[in-house]
Parts: sequence; structure tokens; C-alpha cells
Amino acid sequence: MSHKGKSIEDISGGQIVLYQNNLEVKLMRDTVWLTQKQMSELFQTERSVITKHLKNVFNSGELEEKSNVQKMHIANSDKPVALYNLDIIISIGYRVNSKRGTQFRIWATNVLRKHLVEGYTLNQKRLKAQAGKIKELQEAVSLLSNVVALESISDETKGIIQIISEYSRGLRILDDYDHERLSMPGGSKRKTVIMTYEDAQEIITAMKSKFHDSALVGREKDNSFKSSIGAIYQTFDGKDLYPTLEEKAAHLLYFVTKNHGFVDGNKRIAAAMFISFLHKNKILLRKNGSKRIDDNALAALTLMVAASKPSEKYKLIKVILNLMHE
Repeated sequence: MSHKGKSIEDISGGQIVLYQNNLEVKLMRDTVWLTQKQMSELFQTERSVITKHLKNVFNSGELEEKSNVQKMHIANSDKPVALYNLDIIISIGYRVNSKRGTQFRIWATNVLRKHLVEGYTLNQKRLKAQAGKIKELQEAVSLLSNVVALESISDETKGIIQIISEYSRGLRILDDYDHERLSMPGGSKRKTVIMTYEDAQEIITAMKSKFHDSALVGREKDNSFKSSIGAIYQTFDGKDLYPTLEEKAAHLLYFVTKNHGFVDGNKRIAAAMFISFLHKNKILLRKNGSKRIDDNALAALTLMVAASKPSEKYKLIKVILNLMHE
């Protein structure tokens, strides 16, 4: 499935790239697009299987159909053809029960997103140099922390140094985000205390009472909210798709925010579901009693998710997980 670099040309604002398996992949809007027919060829399965999995993806609330599907006119077709982006292709790869599906998922995540969508090949020397700079920054922050203990510097200077030291973790996360180095930190893998749809409705009712909200807040437009809750408990081949409690919580915040299941109050409800899930599973607080996500960070993350592009989902999930990491 490696990219040969052959036959690249502009067509209708996108690009067509020819691969070893002769599958044409359309590049536009910073992602990759395939038709149902192409996905059936890619995963070596019947088109009806692809159709069934697509319905499950949308019905479960894992991905929103409107922002992930593009209708386009193509040659030799008298009607628009639906194209599905990389997020959907990878999601289908999780569902197709075949060796080819598993191979594609690994390949697409680790190679295609880096080499095609982002448009460059990572330079190992540059990464090594950046890693050196980060180590220097961490050592400098450590030294600054030691300087605070000296009696010869002013209280004002001590205060500034202390602030920089306290925010060093946030600065590191931002730098890792900029340089595509954010990793998926480990999390809690103990048994999940399930948040049901009925639990969520009780939380929304309590919120409306506390904040004296209008009747529109929390009024569901469709079944997408219920699907968003169920989506975090999905399994593949008998294993949780989101294995840690933190991953479930992060995806809950993302799904409820992005799927716009309510007439009003989507972001506030998404944030409430997020902290309620953390509390229910006893991971809302750190060992020292402090919040793993403070009030301002929660508001900022929810707004970031709401304003993000679908192609940025993986990055945002990693940011949320890093901020929650002990």
C-alpha cells in the first residue's frame, strides 16, 4: 500500500494519486476521500458490507455524516457520487472483519495521515534536534525552580520564576502539539462505571434547574445524543475501542459537542457529561485532591472541540488526554 508517487494531477480542485493497488484516492480539504465502491475494493469485501458499516458509524454517533461525506459529480456518472473522508475510512477499517481491514487501519493511521494529508515526511534529524531543545527547556525550568530558593533575588523575580515553573507542563504540551509530538498517554483501565442515557438525562434536568435555563436547553433534536453516549462503549473484536476511562471521557466530550444533539446548550451539556463521567469513575481529582481539568481548561477545551475541523479530532483527543494525565 506504499505510495509510489506516480500520476498526480489536479482534478476539480483535488488530486488523484495512483497507488500500487491502482486505487485512486482523492485529496481535498486536507483529507482523503473514497467512494463506497473504492472502499469495498480496498478492504476486499462486498459493497453491502461497507454500506452496513457506514450506517452503524452514523447511527452510533461516532462520526457526523454531514461533515464527513461530500457529494461530487465525477466522470461517466449522471448523478452525484458520495465520497467519504479519511476518518470514515479508518472507522470502517475498524469494523471490517478481515486481515486487509486491519492492515489498512494501521497503515492509514501511521503513514497516510503523516505523508499525504500533512504533506511532508518527518525529518528524523529535525525531531532529534527538537527533542534536545525540549530537554534543555525542561532542565532550564528545573534550574529556575532551584533559583527560587536563593535569598539574593527579589520577591518579584521569585514570583515570575515560580509562575514559569508551575506552567512548564502546559508549555511542553503546546510545544509538542506544534511539532506533532503529542503521544497518547496511559490511563486507567479498571472496570468502567457505565453512564447510561437515563443517567445523562437526570444530569441535564438538574442543570436546567440550577441555571434556570429556557425550555430549549437540553431539548433533543434527534437520537444523536443517545448515540454519542453509546459510542464510547464500542468494542472491536471483543475489545474496547477506547480502552481507558480517560479515552472514553475525552471521546464523550468530543462526540456530544460535535454532534449538536440539542436545540440549545450543546457545549455546556457536553462539558457536564465529561466531568460527570470522570466523577462517576472516580478519576475527576488527582491524588493530591486537585482537579485533573480545572474550570478554565474545561471551558477552553470544549470551545476548541466545537470550533475544530473533523480532521483535527485525533489531535484534540491527545491534547485532552495529556492535560488529564497524572
